Amino acid sequence: MNEETLLGTFATLASLWEVQIGPKPGLVDRFGSGAHDDMDYITFLSSLCAISPFWPLQARVGLDGISPRKAMDSLRPTGLEMERAMTEATGGVNTHKGLIFALSLLLFGAGTDLSSTGKVDPRKAAALAAETVEESVRIQLASLSRLGPAAGLTHGEQLFLKHGITGIRGEASTGFPSVLDRGLPALRRALEAGASLHDAALCAFFSIAAVCEDSNVISRGGYAFWKESHLPRMRELSEVCPPYSPGFIRNLHKLDAEYASLRVSPGGAADLLSCALFLYWAQLVNMRPLS
Repeated sequence: MNEETLLGTFATLASLWEVQIGPKPGLVDRFGSGAHDDMDYITFLSSLCAISPFWPLQARVGLDGISPRKAMDSLRPTGLEMERAMTEATGGVNTHKGLIFALSLLLFGAGTDLSSTGKVDPRKAAALAAETVEESVRIQLASLSRLGPAAGLTHGEQLFLKHGITGIRGEASTGFPSVLDRGLPALRRALEAGASLHDAALCAFFSIAAVCEDSNVISRGGYAFWKESHLPRMRELSEVCPPYSPGFIRNLHKLDAEYASLRVSPGGAADLLSCALFLYWAQLVNMRPLS
């Protein structure tokens, strides 16, 4: 298996595992549709089948040695093709737009690192990913700050102006700190303690959700709910060490029902969980010759 196929396979596995893991409060998973009435588990699988052939193309941009400053010229057209394939497969539903953005960047970073060193270091891959977008994100946010409140702004832009929330753009442009500092360490610790991949990934999800600026939660539940209710609850859950008891899982089902009733869905943390799983597997690659 060549390098881009291998990295693309890890990206596909990571996104498939994310929807398998649960129950995750308010999110689509194998247990239900959470807070969503326009998508379900099958919608997610259809979307993932449509976008998975494109992941190796994003890795190839890095493997070909394209510089981070020029990478978006190649990553963006494929990303737009992925979005078109997604909406065609789902009947117009946005299931994975955020994931396409984030994981495409990390595939580029991983491909670049692999081509130069023969292996993937998660921090190096994330730093390379950040380098592709940090300048454009800085310019966008500076432009918004000068513009001030105005009609026609997206909800994300309004959140930045009012609360300084940068969401997935900020996460990517700063090197995915929620993934590297919270998600990956939690995943590793749980696996080393003997937890299943499922429980370890669920722990990683809570660890990410306890710190990330999840604009999905804020847009649906409000800033106060995110800050004063969601973050502390996710922090509590992240402190429970897997393997999880049946009672813990029952309580998660109750929390899922509560989030569903509030129409709150931490989709940003779910995308970052996929990123954590991808980096965990990618770091196991070693393409260096033995002699």
